[in-house]
Amino acid sequence: MSALGWRDYERMLDLAGDLIRSRAPEQAWPLVVAELAESLRGNISLLAELDWRAGAGRMVTGVPDLLHRVPMDSLITAHMHVHPLMRLYASGHEQVALTLDQVAGKDWYRSAAFRAGRDAIGITRQLAVPLRAPSGHLRSLIVGRDGSDFGERDQEYARRLQPLLNALDAHLYELGRHQDTLPRERGDPSEFGLTQREVVVLGLLAEGLTAHAIARRLAISPRTVTKHQQNLYRKLRTRDRLATVLVAQRLGLLAVG
Repeated sequence: MSALGWRDYERMLDLAGDLIRSRAPEQAWPLVVAELAESLRGNISLLAELDWRAGAGRMVTGVPDLLHRVPMDSLITAHMHVHPLMRLYASGHEQVALTLDQVAGKDWYRSAAFRAGRDAIGITRQLAVPLRAPSGHLRSLIVGRDGSDFGERDQEYARRLQPLLNALDAHLYELGRHQDTLPRERGDPSEFGLTQREVVVLGLLAEGLTAHAIARRLAISPRTVTKHQQNLYRKLRTRDRLATVLVAQRLGLLAVG
């Protein structure tokens, strides 16, 4: 039987709605870390990126403001290779949300790394949600608290949310990749009523990807991709993929060539 209640699913839907409506990509992860801190009753919540091979890590964003007043990048870098959860995710054996207590031995709670986290930001318990990352890198959302460990409900909530977060990650990656290729005199998608998702689909259509390939790239269904295509045709007043790409190039919504 699920440990989640209807309010938990309502929170997930509210978060998904906020992310879809947001027109500022840079606000997506701050929304997520704030939601995780509140829903999982964490004292802190952050998104960390680790270059495992280079031994360097950083905090992308986090709450509360305390995290921006302590040397989080240095703290992450100094202890990432001994952190039980990060070591497990780096091994590739597990990529699901877990708590630190599930994988850490007694030695961890006597270690310098544990004391550093406790003394700097006041946390003794952690729950991590790994995200997709290039080979040799780790990306993870981490929620921390002091006192009792995260329970069954907290872990199930994080695991149910994980597919949405991975889909968000794929969307933001493709959106950033698309924006990097735009011409200097770029058009404004909002003038044509295009959503961020439609902009991403437009960029992938221009690369020649099929609906099924786009669906795999963005972790959505082919039917949803087809709906986005239809919206693009309607908003740009075109009838097929080629015409849509050519019109988008002329309007500065896509790179030419």
